Amino acid sequence: MRTRSALAGALALAACTRLHHTWGVPGEVRIGYLGTIYTLNPVIAFGQRLIDLTQLYAQPLVGIGANDRAIAVLCTAVPSVRNGGISPDGRTITYHLRRGVRFADGVSFTSRDVAFTYRVIMDARNPVTEAQPYHRIAWLRTPDAYTVRIRLKGRWAGAVRELFAASDYVYGILPAHAFSSTDVVHAAWNEHPFGTGPFRVIRWVRGDSVVLKPNPYFRPAPHLARIVVRMLPDENTAFIALRAHAIDFTDITYEQVAFARTDPQIRVVAVQRNEVDDLELQTQSPAMRDVRVRRAVAFAVDRTTIARAVYHSLSPLATTEIPPLFAQHDRTIAALPYDPQRARALLGGRHPLVRISFNNAEDTYREVATVLQANLSAVGFDAVLRGSTPSILYAPPAQGGVLYDGRFEIDVGGWYGGLDPEASEPWTCANRAPNGPNVARWCDARYDAAFARQAQSLDPRVRAAAFDTMQRRIHDAVPVIFLVYRTEYEAMNPALHGFRPNMLYNFGQTQDWSLP
Repeated sequence: MRTRSALAGALALAACTRLHHTWGVPGEVRIGYLGTIYTLNPVIAFGQRLIDLTQLYAQPLVGIGANDRAIAVLCTAVPSVRNGGISPDGRTITYHLRRGVRFADGVSFTSRDVAFTYRVIMDARNPVTEAQPYHRIAWLRTPDAYTVRIRLKGRWAGAVRELFAASDYVYGILPAHAFSSTDVVHAAWNEHPFGTGPFRVIRWVRGDSVVLKPNPYFRPAPHLARIVVRMLPDENTAFIALRAHAIDFTDITYEQVAFARTDPQIRVVAVQRNEVDDLELQTQSPAMRDVRVRRAVAFAVDRTTIARAVYHSLSPLATTEIPPLFAQHDRTIAALPYDPQRARALLGGRHPLVRISFNNAEDTYREVATVLQANLSAVGFDAVLRGSTPSILYAPPAQGGVLYDGRFEIDVGGWYGGLDPEASEPWTCANRAPNGPNVARWCDARYDAAFARQAQSLDPRVRAAAFDTMQRRIHDAVPVIFLVYRTEYEAMNPALHGFRPNMLYNFGQTQDWSLP
């Protein structure tokens, strides 16, 4: 009710101001957030948009630059062998922290805070989004207030782009002095979180909004005087609010892009993400164990029609799990073509039952599933749709989770990668569900050997060759069919300046935002 009342008031106000070429409140940006914010603690935030929002106030040691490469944020340099931050054996990482950095309450940032955040991540009482990478640390030590040294259990080339970094998750450094325990689930800090980031939370009205003001100790000082994050139920409500000038920034759907581009008072920005939408084939199910059946699925899928009808030709077709954003993307690999006749030949008169799983809260995946069902039925598969709520789809097997219990043949979904190309590779044997995100349950010794080579080598050429092998093995075995590399579209007040998104997030550089 509060949200609807606020929106009604904003619409009335917009009616009076719509004729002005520029709009909005000077010095304030109102962000439209789709859904409900259930936590503001970065170590337990789940979902890319919520993780992104935590960067407004909590910073990692390593961030992402405008060129989608690692940059130093709370450290003086990204550790490497060349600068001495990574030891010759590749197992010891040393971070030299920036001096003069303060949390929003004025307390100095030191190595104690990094060590505390590490202990929070490792505390089993906290439902941490992804703790597994931190279990690869043998020890973390703080020789002095501005040095953090990590010893890995084994060589890991992607470590500095995963640990304490803006990757597929972002664990901003927590202020140790603000907590009484590493059990942070019920900490008072959660109500008004702050860190070393450009802003701090001053008010959180659950189900309605979050209000932030500048961190007075952040340098250089943010241009904005205030950020308001408004929770909105869906994309249509958010788009109406944007057109009514009730918000200044929001995600928009593919259907809304063309309409938004016709409005001179809306700026649309396309952002290529490290995200691949795909079809994962449950290789341990009776129907999908045979690679010939999996290839039949690939030949049956009209990816071009899906890209046009579902994604409105606004996201490019995908060929491998690593997007062209990375130099390690293998451009020589081509997807199997749409060829219903070859699909029927591979089936040889068989009519396998295929349960198509999808998140029914995602309109895009529901639409893909519908086209997929028609494609498969046309070549002889007995294809049925099985939409599930996210809570059922991703639940553990004991709770009836569809993906982790393997009760499907094809899952329509996607994979959001990280800052290192390794994070785009969930298909190791060790990651097979229910132990990890490899819900295709595919296991290949040659793939695993190549994965190990890239993880253990600091030589870019060795890593590139390993990634080539990994991409080729997936192409040949067909445990997954790639649809598109996701391009997301942000719509905003054209008076908003300084918006510099990267391949993972929007809010890593909000100190540069301004709205005159």
